[in-house]
Amino acid sequence: MMLRFHAIIMDMDGTLTRPTLDFRRIRVEIGLPPGDLAVEIARLPAAEQARAWRIIEAHETEAKRRQELQPGCVELLAACRRTGIKVGILTRNTRASVDHLCERFSLCFDAAVTREFPQIKPHPGPVLHMLELWGIAPSAALMVGDYVHDIECGRAAGTATCFFQNLGQPDFGDGADYRASSMSELHDILFGPRFTAEAEKLRAVRTGHHLQKGMQ
Repeated sequence: MMLRFHAIIMDMDGTLTRPTLDFRRIRVEIGLPPGDLAVEIARLPAAEQARAWRIIEAHETEAKRRQELQPGCVELLAACRRTGIKVGILTRNTRASVDHLCERFSLCFDAAVTREFPQIKPHPGPVLHMLELWGIAPSAALMVGDYVHDIECGRAAGTATCFFQNLGQPDFGDGADYRASSMSELHDILFGPRFTAEAEKLRAVRTGHHLQKGMQ
C-alpha cells in the first residue's frame, strides 16, 4: 500500500480525546492575561509559578476522570498500526496523564512527548525528536491538533498539518494544510479521497516557502 504519510503526531486533549480542559477557567483562576499559558506563567515570581502549576495540575486531575476518546479514535489508531504508520502523542500535559490515557483505554503509541521534555509546543523540537527516533523525514509526517500551537509546531518542523475542529470550539485552523472535524475525516486525509491534488499542491507551496526561509 502506498502511504501518504509514514507518521502522524497527535495532540491529546481535544484531538485524541474530547475537550476536557477549560483553559479560560484555568487562566482566570490563576489570574493571567490572555496569551500563551506557559509563557505567562514563566513571567511570574517563583512562588506564583508553583501556585499556577498546582492549579493546572488540579484541573488535569479532574479532566482525567471525565476523559473520553473521540469517536472513531480506536479505529483510526488500528488502521495506522495495520499500515505501519508511526503514531505519536505531543501534549503540554504530563507524562502521568498520557500514561493514564493509555491504561484507561488500552492504547499504545510509538512515542509520547509531554511537558517534561526540554521544549514544548509550538517549538518544533518535540516533533523533530520523534521523527528522528523513527528515521522519518518531516515531509512524510502529519501533525494534528485543535489549537494554533499544534499548527505552528508542525509547520516549524516541516510536517504537514491538520487542524482538528471540535464542535462549538474556536477555529484555529488558519495556515493548516488540512482540516478534520471527526476521526472519520482524519482517516480520509490519511487513506482516502480527501487527499486531493489541490491539497497536495498547497502543501508543496508551503513546503517550498519553509525551505526558502531555512536557507535565508
